Order: sequence, then C-alpha cells, then structure tokens
Amino acid sequence: MTETSDKAAVSEQLDPAHSARLRRRRRARTACLAGLSIGLLGLAASRLGQLWIAFDVFAQFTLQFAVMSIAFLFGALMPRAKVLMALVILFAGLIGIGLWPHYVSRSPAVYEAAKAGEREIKVASFNTWYDNQRIADVEAEILRLDADVLVLIEFGPNKRDIVRNVASRYPYQSECFAIDYCHMAILSKFPIASTEARVNWEGAPVIRATFGPELGGLTVFGVHMIRFPHSRAQFRQAAALSTLIDTTPGRKVVMGDFNATPFSRITRTIADQTGLTRLTELPTWPSRLELPQMAIDHIFVSPGIRATEGEAIGDSAGSDHYPVAMKLAVPVN
Repeated sequence: MTETSDKAAVSEQLDPAHSARLRRRRRARTACLAGLSIGLLGLAASRLGQLWIAFDVFAQFTLQFAVMSIAFLFGALMPRAKVLMALVILFAGLIGIGLWPHYVSRSPAVYEAAKAGEREIKVASFNTWYDNQRIADVEAEILRLDADVLVLIEFGPNKRDIVRNVASRYPYQSECFAIDYCHMAILSKFPIASTEARVNWEGAPVIRATFGPELGGLTVFGVHMIRFPHSRAQFRQAAALSTLIDTTPGRKVVMGDFNATPFSRITRTIADQTGLTRLTELPTWPSRLELPQMAIDHIFVSPGIRATEGEAIGDSAGSDHYPVAMKLAVPVN
C-alpha cells in the first residue's frame, strides 16, 4: 500500500462523516453511470430493429432513451446531487416531449399557399378509442376539426350515430361497419367516386376512398396497424399495405394509427416501399396526462402533394389518442 493510500485510509478512519460522503458520491456516480448505460443500450437496441425486426419495439422509445442518456450523463458530471439532478432533467425532458405538440399546435407552421392547379384541403386522422364513452365530445371535436377529409379509427358501435349527426357537414361518407372488426370511416366534404375496406387479410385493417375530379382523383387510405410489441406482425402488415398502396394508381394520402414512431422500421418501410413522404412527427399518444410521448398517428403523401400548413393535434375528447390534422395542396389538373 502506498503512502498516499495509507493517508486516505487513515483520513477515513479519523473522519467517518467524510467517509460516508465519499461512499454516497460513489454510489450516486455508479447509479448515474448505470442510468446512462441503460439509455445508451436502449438507443443501440432501437437501431438494431433495422437488422432484426423484433428489436423495433425499442425504436418506439427512442426519444425517451435519448432524454434518459442526456439526463444521467449530466448527473454523472455534477459535483454533487448527481442522482437528483439526473432525475430532474429526466422528468423535465419527458414533460417537454409531452408539451411540445401542444405548443406547436397553438400556431402551426405556415408554408407556401396553394397555387394555380392545386386545391388546398385540410385532412385529419382521429383514433377515437373503441371504449370511449364521451360521445358528445367526440362529435364536437369532429366538428371543431372541420377537416375536408377525416379518417376515423376505432369508431365503435356506440359512436356510429355521429356519422349521421354530422352528415350536413360531411355529406360524403365511407364506412365499413358491416364488416367484422372494421371500425373505421372516412368523412368528406367532396364526392367519393369509389371505396373499399379490408380487414381479414395479410395487411393492416384499411379503408380506402377515391375521389373524383374535385380532388384530382386523389385516393385516401385510413389505416390501423397492430400495436407494438408485435413487431413481426407489424412488419408483415406494413409490407402488404405498402404493396396495396404502391399498386393503387394516382396520388395518395395515407393516414391513421400506425402504432409506430418516426424512428421505427415500420414507418420507414412504408415510406421506402411506396415513395410516400411522412409529414408528421408530433407525439399523439397517450393522452391520459395530456403529455403524449409517442408519435404514432401519421399522415403520408405522394410526391406532388405538399403541406401548406404544418401538423397540429386537436382535443383527445376522451380518447387515448390526440387527433392530428394539417393542410395540404393537392394537384387537381
């Protein structure tokens, strides 16, 4: 044992309080390094989903793992109160993620207005939650959104009177309520030329409405994919859905509950295989504490369709999701 270590040992024996402080600091540093390691491992696992789809479940928590890594890194560097500081930063980060969509939605970004040969439309997707009993609130939110084309997901039997109640606002409607386990609808202010719904097939439950010349033959898909952690089933659904979308002629808008974040292989697969662009990134789920953490409700568009106003979330109206809406310029010539 060296002379320096001898002195340290003697010092600890002579000053038990100092020794206790040193032990607490070591434990706090170890705890912060453990938290940092978990965060970094989570981030690494989220990227492994690109190789092994089963790991894609970690991609859903990419933002949270990033916040965790930053929080415990700062905690480890602090001279004192390491764990407390890490936890403060962690909770502040999670709260910040939840407040972000509310802040952005107060004043959505405005882009170039629709030009000659384009029509501006507002589109929205709303997973109303199958067991939601706040029927009047759901109807009020549908009317408040005032979208030109609206996709409704998990639209259970208790809400079906709503489509009749809003018929004056949305005279053109497509729904699949007669099909088992098909709880989706598309409401529109523009005439629908044809419609189709698929549930019991290899892809995700989907409803489609193709419009006439008023929207340049646009096709709108409403989608409800299986939730994580069923990553393999999600991937199979995404592949089949992508084939259906890709083989549908004309311009397309695809929106709904994808149960996958922008960091997921699922959303990337859909974009890569269809050539569509995802325009959404705001967290929409869960709504319980009004601090949504995951962006799983999305809007994808074909080349040539662009946003004139950025995305915004609405009122959850008793659902576990927030609706997401935005304005698009759609070529009509």
